[in-house]
Amino acid sequence: MEWKRPHVAVEIHGEAIAGRSATVRKELARMATSMSTSEFDMIELLCEALENSYAPQWGYASLLDYGQKELGLKPRRTQYLTRIGKVMKAVGLKRGQYEPAKVSKLREISTLNPEGSFFNRETRVSEPFSEHIVRLVLDSDELTVEQVHNEVLRLQGRTGPDSPVTRSTTYPRSVWENVVKPARELARQLLGSSGRDDEGIAKEYSDAACDECICASFLADVNNQPEPTKDDALKLPMEGV
Repeated sequence: MEWKRPHVAVEIHGEAIAGRSATVRKELARMATSMSTSEFDMIELLCEALENSYAPQWGYASLLDYGQKELGLKPRRTQYLTRIGKVMKAVGLKRGQYEPAKVSKLREISTLNPEGSFFNRETRVSEPFSEHIVRLVLDSDELTVEQVHNEVLRLQGRTGPDSPVTRSTTYPRSVWENVVKPARELARQLLGSSGRDDEGIAKEYSDAACDECICASFLADVNNQPEPTKDDALKLPMEGV
């Protein structure tokens, strides 16, 4: 009986994976410097890198770390591009089906959790987000970005008092470095982790969550409340009136 090395197939498979990993890294580097790069090509390769944990093989802590340091991508961009790919795959949509929707709309749609659901108060039926994601993608040519955004907020229950409000604030550099930034970092330490991302890395609370924590703490401190005035005493309701 001829003796065969049992690990030969494993070695060949490992070499194939290493070769594919190197190809993906090379292609992503090329795309990062090309003006004609399709973001959908990048979505596919970033998702492959995420699913196969290529970034640690390349010497990076995470895909976000790799994207920022090697490709020059802001973490937020790497995050939403991979999110689009993962959500589209989760609901069974192929690239040819979701690419016409464009990234701006897909970015909004992919904030929906494909495993979540929306409770329709009119029909009293729980509707899977996955169905709404498919609907929004396939009907995207009939909707503006704003309409998609508003529909996503409705499904998430973020309307009325819970609707998001965006405010832009400018600080002197010294105020940002010595006051605002350290205060937010302290708030993050106190809040802890807000769960884990797709790579199992602990997620930090957003700036908005930190600001809410800081402002709520300020308002709750009785030492920050103004002293009652004589006029305030006159405004107190009389018993029995």
